[in-house]
Amino acid sequence: MNHYPIGETAEQRAHRRARKRRLYRLRQRIIELGVLAVLVAAVAIPVSIAHRRSAEQTDQTPSSVGEPSPAPKPVYPVYTADTVTLTDAVDADYALLMDVNENRVLAAKGADVRTYPASVTKVMTLLVAVENITDFTDTFTMTYAITDPLYLANATVAGFSNNEEVTMEDLLYGTILPSGADACQALAEYVAGSDEAFVELMNKRAQEMGLKNTHFTNTSGLHDKDHYTTAEDMAVILRVAMENPHCRQVLSTYQYTTASTSQHPEGILLTSTLFGRMYGTEPDGATVIAGKTGYTTEAGHTVVSYAKGLDGHDYILVTLKGSNRWKATFDTIDMYTEFSPLSENTEASKTSAAG
Repeated sequence: MNHYPIGETAEQRAHRRARKRRLYRLRQRIIELGVLAVLVAAVAIPVSIAHRRSAEQTDQTPSSVGEPSPAPKPVYPVYTADTVTLTDAVDADYALLMDVNENRVLAAKGADVRTYPASVTKVMTLLVAVENITDFTDTFTMTYAITDPLYLANATVAGFSNNEEVTMEDLLYGTILPSGADACQALAEYVAGSDEAFVELMNKRAQEMGLKNTHFTNTSGLHDKDHYTTAEDMAVILRVAMENPHCRQVLSTYQYTTASTSQHPEGILLTSTLFGRMYGTEPDGATVIAGKTGYTTEAGHTVVSYAKGLDGHDYILVTLKGSNRWKATFDTIDMYTEFSPLSENTEASKTSAAG
């Protein structure tokens, strides 16, 4: 039964019903519009956010979105009007002496000429290994597949045996002190899976340093016509290596005994090829604290060394293609003596070296 207001006429009743229908339709329209607005927002807002994020990422540099910035390229040491051009008074065919603190070349001789590095290659091998190893107590099993070809190639080895479990730390010292090609090969296989893959890392690192005239084909410095460097480039490599505390420690060590194994219960006593020739205190005005030697028939005798001067400066000397090991050694001693600012014979020696 319908209930109408008392006294309401038929006309009034019709008008009231029409008004209710209009209000109902208006309410439905408002609801429909609200639902439509929600649907549009659900699609448009995520698209807008995604577009804004994409634009922001495009504008950002790699470092601002959490990616590491590439390492700054080292600058080659600078030649100045005071740089001495060395003569044949220096036995090595190619040489460079630099003041590390001032990034300045004190003396040079064919320093930008490509030549063979021999075992000073292992400074780069050491650097790449240290930068890519996270656990230096981890071990690698030495095999005949590594050692036998090296013996046949007459390569210098540290002396690890087949099936010997050798720590990464021992391999680092085995690479530098006795110049062990067996240690180099083991590091390469541990880090990169093969010598070839590790060499790719070495060449990539050389590019990151900004080196212009260096290319490696192996980890140990065995002769290859496509394995070359310059005195300038080797100076940069040694400088970068010495900036790494782990590399600096290895390059500065005179003797080191490897961990005891079943093959070598007392370990292997490793001796630096550089400090086996000199104490390091022989130069007047500087002390040699680190370095590496090398030799092949094609490369001659090569030496890279790092010294601390009595003036508080650090120095790097690279000599390549020396005629024999002792002349290469005396080149190192004499060059630091001649060009040390606190050497008593500096001025006279510079005149002699320059001819």
